[in-house]
Amino acid sequence: MKQLSISILTLLSVIAFSSFILLNNQHPTTMESTHSTPAVEQDEQIINTAFFYLKDGQEKNFEKLRSRGNVLLEKYGAKIERVIKPQILAAGEIELPDEIHFAVYPSIAAKEAFDQDPEFIQLKKDYIATSVEKMFGFTTHNDDFEFFREIGDATKTYGIALVYLKEGKKHADQFAEYHQQACEIIPEFGTHFERFLIPFASTNDLIKQPNEIHRFYFDSPEGMQNMVTDSRMQALFPKRDASLENLVFIIGGAIQ
Repeated sequence: MKQLSISILTLLSVIAFSSFILLNNQHPTTMESTHSTPAVEQDEQIINTAFFYLKDGQEKNFEKLRSRGNVLLEKYGAKIERVIKPQILAAGEIELPDEIHFAVYPSIAAKEAFDQDPEFIQLKKDYIATSVEKMFGFTTHNDDFEFFREIGDATKTYGIALVYLKEGKKHADQFAEYHQQACEIIPEFGTHFERFLIPFASTNDLIKQPNEIHRFYFDSPEGMQNMVTDSRMQALFPKRDASLENLVFIIGGAIQ
């Protein structure tokens, strides 16, 4: 994998101040995966997220699964949009996964058809059982708010945030106010948003289902530091912090 494009040591000095920055509008869902969520439209784009922990020495076998899986996804109008190789757990208390995959499907029907594809089922038997120690994942759809979306590449440094928000209208209103104002400021400092996702189903109960999953990339640790110390952001942070229950924040490079 290509080496991360910014200094990890420098970045770590920034994370202590900035790991709770990139949050989005709260949706009134619980952290528990069993909570009911709004129905997904039949023609709505679906993004499947998967967090993989590989067995020792099985990286090459797992690459075969990823490579062939990409081909099979094309049959259903789908693709693996992004693969992240985690390097740092900047916030939270989970074991750092080996890879994080984001697969995009044109609809829930396309995902269900892919899941039943005989060759994909065989691939899982041949490679997941032999290569993967454990995994968890969430089926998601896009958040419904408007933002300036950008697409990075394998040279960028990425952040993945699993966001858990406090319940209640008070916290939702606080966070909505923070979000509206912060999103006008954050891009000035070289942060670029790829996806804001809302989970509605879990693969298993290995970890709790978050309210939201965010994927973004950034240009430099200096830009993040400048954002954290910006007086406008400093004024917003108390409103943000009052709404936050928990956050898992992972930093890494892109394999794909």
